[in-house]
Amino acid sequence: MTYTEYESRYRLSAIELMCQLQEHERAISNDRPPASEVSAAQLDYLVLACARAVGKIFIALDAERVVGLIVVFLDHEHEGTQHVYEQYRQFGLVTDFVVAETHRGSGVASELLSLAEGFCKSLSLSIIKLSVLRANEVARRFYEKRGYEAHEVVYRKTI
Repeated sequence: MTYTEYESRYRLSAIELMCQLQEHERAISNDRPPASEVSAAQLDYLVLACARAVGKIFIALDAERVVGLIVVFLDHEHEGTQHVYEQYRQFGLVTDFVVAETHRGSGVASELLSLAEGFCKSLSLSIIKLSVLRANEVARRFYEKRGYEAHEVVYRKTI
């Protein structure tokens, strides 16, 4: 297994993986469109967003095939906010994270998460945040085993 930063030569393989993520989330949340409609555009958006901001896409490769992907950005509270201490106003934010079904349970997710955390530490950040769909219990257990805890809970209502 090789871990590296995303490069455009891995685009097609990464899109396949983004399709897995989209369909997985679509199965547990009715607000997600089909993978065929959005996965390529979502990956392109993330690549552009990383180029424009302080962000990275790390991938896991098995024989030149992308089998894991994590996206992490430097993010911050709204400008001028005073409700949190200054040292917590900037943080790392994981926006997308997926491991191929064939490679789950093999340590790929742990290694990718470590790379994202290392990137945040290199920016002298002390906090990393991510969100997970409430119904995704496997992902929630994974994060909790690695020291993540629910901090803010987002409620939603269809009106």
